[in-house]
Amino acid sequence: MRKLPITIAALLALAAQPASATGCGLTPKQVVTRFMTEFYVRKEVRKAFETWVDPGYIQHNPMAATGRDAAIGFLEPFFAGNPDIHYEIKRIIADGDLVAVHSRGSFSARDRGVAVVDILRVKDCKVMEHWDVVQPVPETSANTNGMF
Repeated sequence: MRKLPITIAALLALAAQPASATGCGLTPKQVVTRFMTEFYVRKEVRKAFETWVDPGYIQHNPMAATGRDAAIGFLEPFFAGNPDIHYEIKRIIADGDLVAVHSRGSFSARDRGVAVVDILRVKDCKVMEHWDVVQPVPETSANTNGMF
């Protein structure tokens, strides 16, 4: 008889834990952190996309075609043609299956760069959808707070 209350208590404890929205044991934030590190930081475009992005990937950037293969087809030559490109992830924020990545990108050490916010939707351990906003880092600022 004692095993039943312990089992029910264990089930209740598990139910109270934040569930992984991905069904793969990783949270959406963990999936995106791994994806963006491989993609942005290590520049392993194909590996990152084939591992972490669904083939039916939906792209909302109007300058890019939709689909995982389209992303690889554009991004591999882009990174190859810009070997000095550098991305630094500043913060990753998650809300359910949506994850926002705030980063700084630059094409060279002399480039002031851009502030980027990527928003990704994750399902079953795969990036399903992507939105982004890009803003140039200005030469001067009306405040001393910085963009990052």
